Amino acid sequence: MNKVGAAVVEILERAGTQYLRQNEPDLYQAYLLNVGAAQALRRYDGTECYWDRVQAILDAFFSSSERAEICTELIAERVFWDLPEFRGFLMRALAERRLQSLLATAPIGSGLRSTVWPAAVRRPG
Repeated sequence: MNKVGAAVVEILERAGTQYLRQNEPDLYQAYLLNVGAAQALRRYDGTECYWDRVQAILDAFFSSSERAEICTELIAERVFWDLPEFRGFLMRALAERRLQSLLATAPIGSGLRSTVWPAAVRRPG
């Protein structure tokens, strides 16, 4: 089961490097603490709570469009699909991707924002 945790951490670390490291170094450090704290994500425990922790990290540190990209990577890991506890996260991940698809096709000026900032306040890029 630790293969699952290692795969999740690898995807999350890559996302942090891609989206936070250069433009948000302080936020990136906080992110790394959350991803690596007590190795909780690396040690997959086979519960829905594990996936709730993954979702909480995504919600706290990434914009909606960034979350959709990260969710796409997580969904691509077919090994997760056999895990019953992954299904709740999978449904939320698919919804995140659908939301981004809808926002991408929304007419400009419709009042919809394509970027929804996470709870952590980020400076404009």
